[in-house]
Amino acid sequence: MKILRYLFFIALLFLLGTTVFVATQKPSYSVNKSLYIKNKRSVVFDYVNDLRNWETFAAWIVEHQGTQFKYPESSSGKNAHAEWSGSQEGNLKTLQYKDAELLRYVSDENGQLTHYTWQFKDTLGGTKVQLTAKGSLDFNSKIKAFFQGGVQSSMGNLYERTLVGLEKSISRELKTFQVKVMGLVNQPRTFYLKQFVRCKEKNLTRSIKTTLPKMQWFFKKNAIQAAGKPFIIYHKWDKDTRVVDYSVCIPVKDTIAIEEGSDIAFGVLPPFKALRVQLKGDYSHLQKAWNKGIQYINTKKWARLTHLNVIEIYRKNGEDTPHPSQWITEVYLPVQPTATRQPRTILKDTISAVTPNVPTVNSNPSP
Repeated sequence: MKILRYLFFIALLFLLGTTVFVATQKPSYSVNKSLYIKNKRSVVFDYVNDLRNWETFAAWIVEHQGTQFKYPESSSGKNAHAEWSGSQEGNLKTLQYKDAELLRYVSDENGQLTHYTWQFKDTLGGTKVQLTAKGSLDFNSKIKAFFQGGVQSSMGNLYERTLVGLEKSISRELKTFQVKVMGLVNQPRTFYLKQFVRCKEKNLTRSIKTTLPKMQWFFKKNAIQAAGKPFIIYHKWDKDTRVVDYSVCIPVKDTIAIEEGSDIAFGVLPPFKALRVQLKGDYSHLQKAWNKGIQYINTKKWARLTHLNVIEIYRKNGEDTPHPSQWITEVYLPVQPTATRQPRTILKDTISAVTPNVPTVNSNPSP
């Protein structure tokens, strides 16, 4: 019994000493970690810039299963915002955005603030990514960190795992894709709401990832019932200026009156026959889907109907899964299977050569 009391007394002293030691330690920390990633700077930057992707690499998110996320109007670029709940609650906001160079965020998790600074620099064959994190820990977190080698060591390991997770996620999510020619389809007449967008060709993928969630948020905010999956209509692709005109659209069941002056308009997509090509993967591979479809059309010696819109339907996107490798996008290229009624148009195997000249759609046409 004396031995047991002695051991209990020693354990009590150890616990008391540990508690006092931890309580007197500084709760704040600042860690700086970096990693070289074998991808272009713009690719790495865009991946981190989209907060939806943080679910795939941020160690403090990945290692907490069951967390539910919400993304308001924008999840990337200026004013990006994310919220989560579950075993932990918090939010993440963009504080500063400098294209392809710098991103600054602040997170509030159960009252604990953390500031993140991401810096991106070109290196030979890739990108140097530097992550600086500054924050503070509550008593329970300090106790946990104590048994992991201290606050600096514990938090340093956390952000090292985050950078490694980023590298693996980019490699897996952006390089994994599949393109299939699905055959001819009859695209029905479709009512839709649209927002017109003009951007540089080099910024197209980023633009789509930004404007598509905003349109989906517009529907949620205004309690508008979508009648199908979102899609994009390409109006013009200027091969000289490298400027793309497109509309991001969501189908609706009936005509909808839009207030004058709104950047949202109503439109009608006429029925047409098209070659459907499916991409499973990130939007950066869409050119491959276009090229495969164009090659197929030329092989079949079909006539392409250039007076009709080319559309992309987003069957599965960031609203459905944070994993780009699982996104499903379908390209619809209007065609006439036989060339008896119209002359055949031979296209070059490059997306920038596809410049459908479409008449301006009335914002409020009658059905």
